[in-house]
Amino acid sequence: MKQTFNQLLKWKLTRERFHLEDTFPPPERRPERCISAILAGIIHKNDTETVSLPEKIAERWPAIIGEQLAKHTRPSHLKNGILYVHADHPGWLNELRRLPKAQILKRISSVPDIPEIKDIRFQLDSVIHPFRK
Repeated sequence: MKQTFNQLLKWKLTRERFHLEDTFPPPERRPERCISAILAGIIHKNDTETVSLPEKIAERWPAIIGEQLAKHTRPSHLKNGILYVHADHPGWLNELRRLPKAQILKRISSVPDIPEIKDIRFQLDSVIHPFRK
């Protein structure tokens, strides 16, 4: 790293003042960053990979999953070929997990003009208010 004349002069004065033996100044430190700024950058990177859910899946969700489950579940988003489905209660989440994923994927693939979906992940909805109809 190239140092300016002023930086070298400051280092010489510091060496003499504090009786330091190092002939070269220590490498410059990166400025410290707040952890929230670091995490916000990480979260933002992950959001760019997320693809919005095709409306056709949301419209046909009751036909794909069944009327009863559709009242308590919703397809959320696509990310790296994975469809994320949210449930409004842990009991409904267990019901979703009992269904064979291959059957659900087959029903979804019958919907025209949607991107390829490789897998489905079921999660509890993070929204406080349930989305019941």
